Amino acid sequence: MNENKTITYIPAEQLRPHPDNPRKDLGDLTELTESIKKNGIMQNLTVIPIDGEEDQYMLLIGHRRYAAGKAAGLKEYPCQIVHGLSRQEQLSIMLEENLQRNDLTIIEQANGFQMMLDLGNTEKSIAEKTGFSRTTIRHRLNIAKLDQKVLKERQDDPEFQLSITDLYELEKIKDIKTRNEILNEVSDSRMLATRARGAARDEKRKECAEAIKTILKKAGVKEAPDPAIRYAWNDEWDKLRKFELDEEAPEKIDLPENRQEMFYTVGYDMLYVIARAPKREKN
Repeated sequence: MNENKTITYIPAEQLRPHPDNPRKDLGDLTELTESIKKNGIMQNLTVIPIDGEEDQYMLLIGHRRYAAGKAAGLKEYPCQIVHGLSRQEQLSIMLEENLQRNDLTIIEQANGFQMMLDLGNTEKSIAEKTGFSRTTIRHRLNIAKLDQKVLKERQDDPEFQLSITDLYELEKIKDIKTRNEILNEVSDSRMLATRARGAARDEKRKECAEAIKTILKKAGVKEAPDPAIRYAWNDEWDKLRKFELDEEAPEKIDLPENRQEMFYTVGYDMLYVIARAPKREKN
């Protein structure tokens, strides 16, 4: 990288915003615009030359100052020109500069962290460069996995009232497709949280049931045939074991040794091991 420390004044028409700037919403520029009208640009912009276009430059740092300057009618800008940056280096500089600001939206942070990850950074290096904790970065990266178009619609809808807590509830669901379905289908924040908690609970129950089934199948326990499921709750069947699916799956299961054929059947939040009851003599 060749960095020119000299400040060069460049005409406004020779400057362009960087197309990969991670900050898409520059926020309210009113106050900054008024300040520039009174005092001019107090801090220089950082720019790079555009390949193949003489005297044309791309902004690297200073997009808000550039936009506010245009609104203030500024004709030229104080710029520091940097040469020889790869696209990856350009993105990295913009990301680090933007992610240290405290006025970025959650979505902008999330997409910024994802871009840094895509550029080869680790959660640890992102934390070192931005000052965010690794826990926060992990949360934001999960937000970046959501359908960004729908997410922005929810964020921009004042009646929806999307909060970071809602997004953390969605994060508890492992399946990304399910997260996006809920985000797309619900009409308000309260419904989102309720649906997310229910989906995370159902996902956990399914995982628990699958873990128990794996142990039972190895022990020769078969899935109950339809008639067994229908009549499992009468005197023709004995319940040998029961497992609550909201709890952790056991590592091992002790089964009776004197029953020749056993089956498993899953209810709403329970899994049962059943066997046909011995025939009882009629009185």
